[in-house]
Amino acid sequence: MNKKKILQRLAAICLWGGMSMPWAVGAAGLSEADSHFLQAAAAADAFQVQAAGLARERAASTEVRTFAAKMQAQHQEGSADLKRLAASTQVTLPNQPEPADQRTLETLAGKTGTEFDALYMDQVAVAAHAKTDALYRDAARQAGDAQVRQFAAQAGPMQADHLTLARALKRDPATRQDQIQPATRGEPPAVSPAAREAPASVAPEK
Repeated sequence: MNKKKILQRLAAICLWGGMSMPWAVGAAGLSEADSHFLQAAAAADAFQVQAAGLARERAASTEVRTFAAKMQAQHQEGSADLKRLAASTQVTLPNQPEPADQRTLETLAGKTGTEFDALYMDQVAVAAHAKTDALYRDAARQAGDAQVRQFAAQAGPMQADHLTLARALKRDPATRQDQIQPATRGEPPAVSPAAREAPASVAPEK
């Protein structure tokens, strides 16, 4: 290969790398644990998005449908960021939930009304978000790859925010969802003064 072609190839590689920011540096060679985190996070996003779609159709409560719409939008946004990171690190992500979550979706699909609401809030809104919150917290502390740690640290607070809101809504279905403000990426979830002064029925579970 002559010098001109070599320079052209290098220019093309540099251009491609610049277009794939912010997760362009670092690339392949993730540890098994880091790869597993990305794959588990993708499966969790798929579960939340699909479950939220069912909730928007089948839930009896306006509050549950509103919560589900927020979860669907924010998990879709988070999934897009995750896919960019996975592409730069050459990790193949699943596009479906884990098998246990698939079974939950099948059960949800057979429910309607208040029975649906109870199962969705228990298994999806609270239990699944608690699992995902722990997943992101662990990755933010322990991931071997700097990009993966950064992603977990920036996206993790939103998972914590979802869990806080889900617990409040489960305890008191009349909870105003604007009382608990969405977290900014990279910052802990903020709670409004009204929410901090709320009765114990809407306080986060320990």
